[in-house]
Amino acid sequence: MTEIQYVGETLWPYYLGHLLIVTGFVGAIVAAISYYFAEKKRSSEAFTPWLKTGDWAYGIHGVSIIGLMGIIFYVMLNKMYEYAYAFNHVSDDLPFKYMFSAFWEGQEGSFLLWMFWHIILGAVLIWKAGSWKAPVMAVLALIQVFLNSMILGIHIPFGEGSSKIGINPIVLLRDVQDAPIFANAEYLELITGSGLNILLQNYWMTIHPPTTFLGFAACAIPFCYVVAALWRKDYK
Repeated sequence: MTEIQYVGETLWPYYLGHLLIVTGFVGAIVAAISYYFAEKKRSSEAFTPWLKTGDWAYGIHGVSIIGLMGIIFYVMLNKMYEYAYAFNHVSDDLPFKYMFSAFWEGQEGSFLLWMFWHIILGAVLIWKAGSWKAPVMAVLALIQVFLNSMILGIHIPFGEGSSKIGINPIVLLRDVQDAPIFANAEYLELITGSGLNILLQNYWMTIHPPTTFLGFAACAIPFCYVVAALWRKDYK
């Protein structure tokens, strides 16, 4: 059967978005491992190379996640309804002032917002944590690994079936919905976005989630220090 050549789809955000998700995930894993070995080797010459590797890996993770957020905003602003996230959360008549609310209306956007604040706070720790940087950042990077896994959207073989890990925010609508309309190569001319829930269309939803998730992210920092202190057996 001949594969349908869809008209009007813009696919570069799809491929670049997937690349950034995987890069961010691998970057967080490499950062966690590097900071772990930096702490284990803090009395040897291997400490500095491991620490620098952790800094670079965490930086790559941060750039990847922020880049992914930028791509999703681009897709939403340009009303690219071939993408499930844009189709589910924006519409042609949605005012620009509610575009941010639409971004974090979905679970995937909320996870990205949460990771964004960890990236910012992690950058501050890399700059100011001093001798505690390696163990504290090892814990924070591990937290990022778990959060990043929530947007992977991959299937892992499990028994006779498979288990899905996370929900990909840059997936195509035709990949998640099985509808007759996708037999039409020009389906984009026939659909429009669902739009933002009317209850969320107020200015409080523009400022409330960022401050809430900043609070969530900030709570992770003393937790990281506590785990680091227990790790070092420095109970004071």
